[in-house]
Amino acid sequence: MLGRLYLEHRAFLRRLLLGQSVPPRDVEDVLQEVFVTVWRRLSCLVTPEQARPWLVIIGLNHARNHRKLARCEREVLAGFADDLPEREDDGASAETVLHAMYGMFRLKRFLEKMRPCIRVAVIPYLEGWSVPEIAATLGIKVKTVYSRLHLARKRLEMLSPA
Repeated sequence: MLGRLYLEHRAFLRRLLLGQSVPPRDVEDVLQEVFVTVWRRLSCLVTPEQARPWLVIIGLNHARNHRKLARCEREVLAGFADDLPEREDDGASAETVLHAMYGMFRLKRFLEKMRPCIRVAVIPYLEGWSVPEIAATLGIKVKTVYSRLHLARKRLEMLSPA
């Protein structure tokens, strides 16, 4: 049943997600999430004739959730600025500036590789926000923020050279 739904409605749902402002680079991921939800709730589908409206509702919900997460991510990333000196006469040598730029480059690469749900907690933390402030801003529990920061630290430890 799930295979048939996938084959018959995949292209339609893909167009629906694109029409709901899901970026093309994210459409396949959101589409996969839609079909995971379909698989979990397959028992709710009464007749095959009701499949398309049912899939539309699930697709619209996932598109809305993706937009909310993307908006939150953009807002957090917009506040993340390079704190590098602009001129060399600020007391920083060329070597210090070079090391700082390389460190920022590595940090940005690390943040890009993180899942968005973890990244939105890590960036404010790096900017000096407290964990309760991050939790309140994101609308999640304090323990969830601590958990996401812990996952980011573990990932960073795995990637750092010995």
